[in-house]
Amino acid sequence: MNSNSYFLGVDGGGSKTTAVVFNEKGEFICSACGESINYYSVGIEAARLAMKNIIENLCIKKFRCAVIGMSALNERASLQETERFCNKIIDSESIIMDSDLYVALEAMDISGECAAIISGTGSMAVCRNSDGSMSHTGGWGYILGDEGSGYSIGLAGIKAAIRAYEKCAPDTALLNECLEYFSANNIYDLIDLYYEKKVSRKKTAAFARLVSKCCESGDEVAKNILINEAEELSKTALGLLKNKNKDIAIGLWGGVFQNNMFFRHEFTDIMNRHGYSNVKLIDFTPEIGAIFAGYKNSGIEIVDIVKENIKTTYINTLM
Repeated sequence: MNSNSYFLGVDGGGSKTTAVVFNEKGEFICSACGESINYYSVGIEAARLAMKNIIENLCIKKFRCAVIGMSALNERASLQETERFCNKIIDSESIIMDSDLYVALEAMDISGECAAIISGTGSMAVCRNSDGSMSHTGGWGYILGDEGSGYSIGLAGIKAAIRAYEKCAPDTALLNECLEYFSANNIYDLIDLYYEKKVSRKKTAAFARLVSKCCESGDEVAKNILINEAEELSKTALGLLKNKNKDIAIGLWGGVFQNNMFFRHEFTDIMNRHGYSNVKLIDFTPEIGAIFAGYKNSGIEIVDIVKENIKTTYINTLM
């Protein structure tokens, strides 16, 4: 197979990694998912192994251009850093390794200024400025930041369950959900789970789905958690957009925005109240943003037929 025909796009988020292969016509070839490649979180060897396993699950092994968006990065990786991660794993004529926010912006398919707000396991906001440079807020990780993220929502839900058990906060359905989620006999089992067995950030973040479930069922505690977290994430976004035009396109992405309609609507409403009306989910996924970046790097124009092919052969299959 001719490597000139194939492009690799990778979205390496905080919890999982998605890789896709397309040809130059925008036709989907294959895909694979795997563990996180964030080497600051899991370590360089574990990250390389995760990437290697993903590549082995693709039917195409050689590429014209590979673009990797990675949550470990805030900017374009150096040649040395790219080589350190990709050596003997990715066989491509050219490789670009950049922030996962970079590929999210590329997925918006907009020239000029635009912004993307991410709420997945972690959270962050990024803006492409008029001069092509990027600026961002958030992204401080689960200890120092990640307001409005799955982790922050999940942890708030778990804490609310504990406080409800101790009768020092309102009753909430989150208590029973928490016990069932952790297969705990009583709430005190969480002490051992968190301080001895070290519950993963991914598992804590996944509890956000149950906060959403309780909210949908009318639980006021869960509802207030989502309102508060949306408010905090909006502060991250508004800090970034302080000097931007109100009509700037703002794309939303990440598991929380995709799967939690109440949270997404609450965040959007807050942004609307501050004058930002052009806020919506990004039409293309971040891994497709990586494909777009690969096309641009190779001098391929992203015409309507290419975008339509991508939608019909890949995006529509995700819905």
